[in-house]
Formats: sequence, C-alpha cells, structure tokens
Amino acid sequence: MHTHTLLLLLLLLLLLKPGVCESCSLVVSPAGLVVKYGAPASANCTSDTVTFMGWESSQGESQVFSPGVKELTWRVDSLTDWNIKPQCFEMSEEGGQCARVLNVTVYKLPDRVSIRYLSHSGPVVEGHQYSLHCVVQNIAPIEHLRVTFFKVSTNGEQTVLYTQPLNNDIQQRNNGIREPVNESFSLQFSPTSVDDGAQLWCSAMLDLGPEGPQPPPVMESDHLNINVHFAPEFSCSAKLQVRAGEGLTCDVRGNPLPSVTWLRDGQVLTPPTHLSREDAGDYTLMALNRIGKANHTVEVEVLHGPAARGASCQAAGSATVAVLLLQLIHWL
Repeated sequence: MHTHTLLLLLLLLLLLKPGVCESCSLVVSPAGLVVKYGAPASANCTSDTVTFMGWESSQGESQVFSPGVKELTWRVDSLTDWNIKPQCFEMSEEGGQCARVLNVTVYKLPDRVSIRYLSHSGPVVEGHQYSLHCVVQNIAPIEHLRVTFFKVSTNGEQTVLYTQPLNNDIQQRNNGIREPVNESFSLQFSPTSVDDGAQLWCSAMLDLGPEGPQPPPVMESDHLNINVHFAPEFSCSAKLQVRAGEGLTCDVRGNPLPSVTWLRDGQVLTPPTHLSREDAGDYTLMALNRIGKANHTVEVEVLHGPAARGASCQAAGSATVAVLLLQLIHWL
C-alpha cells in the first residue's frame, strides 16, 4: 500500500509540472515510432543518473516505477490505441522531475481504393467535363496520404494526370484525426477522341517518412475503361494519286460507328473499284453519327503505271475505326 501511495504521489507531481526540464537527462530511443495497427512496438528510456524512472502509457508492459535504475523498456505486443502517447519520466534528487514523450504514429493501409465517375455511368462524350472520384476506404492517418490519378493510352503509354498534394483541404479538414477514415478525392476530366479505349485508375500512397515502411506502401484501384463517344473524323489527305484499275478508299473513325456517303458533283454514288482516267476529279465524303457530322473533299488523280503514292490513307489508331472500302457498283 505504501508503494502504491508513493507512486500516485510521484505521478501527481509529474502532472503538476508538465514539460521537460533543462537538466533532464532522459533519452528515449528511438525518438519516434511508426507502427502498423496491431503490430508489436517497443522503446527504451535511459538516464545519465541513477533515478526513479517509469513509463506512463495507455498500452504496454514496463515497470511502472523503478527506483535506482538507468534504463527501462516500454513494450506492447499489439498496438491498437490510435492516440497513444507513451511518456517516460524520472525523478532525481539532483534534477527534480522531467519527462520525455515517445512520438508514435499508428497506421493502417486502406481496405479498398476505387475510382468512378460522380453522377455518371456509361460512355462519356468528347469535350464534356466529368468528375472523377478516387475513394480511399478505412485508412489512417489521412494526413500522410498521397493520391495520384493515372491514364494509360491504347498503346500502353502511362500518364500522371494529377497528384493530390499533402496538406490539402481534405487533410486539413481531418487535421488531428488519427483513426481510420473514408475519403474521396476528385479530378475534373475532359475526354477527347484519343482517349477512347484508354484506361483510368488512381493510387493511394501512405508516405510516413523515413521512419515508416520503405518504399511507402501503395494500393491501386481497378482500371476504369474509357468509352468516348465522338463525332466522325477523317484521316485521308486532300489529294490522292491512284493507279488505273485500282479502287478508291478513305478511312474515317467515330464512336458510334458513323455512316458515310460519297458524292461527286452533288450526286450520291458508289466510288469506283477499278478507276479509269474518267474517274479523276473531286469527291466529297459525308460522315454522320449521333454525336455529329463531318465532310471531307478528296481530289483524285488517276495515273497510268505505278503510283507515286498508295491509293488508301492510314487510319488513326482507335478501338472504333471504320475502314471504308467502297466498291464501284453502278446503281441498277
């Protein structure tokens, strides 16, 4: 009972005089800990002089108060207190009383990272703006979270669209919250026809500094396929040189797949598949889908012998390319 009373008295003195004295000889090693939730943790507290020492903590095993020692260890088998602040204290005849606080960061990786459009589903339309949301579920502490949005094109080229800086508005709103939270980070995205068939995703990196795990742990979302609806686009040149006897082709892409009409001198026709000199001249192509329409005029020159250039244009790479090979079939 006497020992218990003495312990309470000494702890009360510590509470009455918070802070660290200039003559405090305590050293806590390491000075800070980064611990995964539920993992073990430990730290040592040493003093240059023989003192009365102890650890005060909401979790952990140590000698609560030991006279005449120079070192004490605080240890916990499974750290589950998000706000834990272990404190080593000493009392000596020479230096009075003082304390050192062990800085502990308890972290948890997210349960899930996902990406989605806000208030939208299905295909997107070129030129329209959409709000992408990266949702990070059950992560702590959020102040060390860094979210990045990515895009990978149809040819495999990866691009960083945006990286959410640390100390952003969301993190400031959650300042001081050490427990796991759910949070959503947004990015405004305006797709183009080039994005058709590409993919979007986001990653959540917990950057806990040099004391944390290296490299910093990263969790990625699933990939979101981009289906872009866009008006027709022609990829043919304005002039074509073709060899007599060959056909006439032109490539157009669009999503949804456009319908294409050929005209010459204002009359709808089917372009010839076996060109002659009489077929030389200007042709107009009209492409239409529900997003829009496009016109393109081609000046055709028919050559005898080998052609200087091929008869067809190269199509732009896309998952929705319409390669239009129209044959010479005279109307019946």
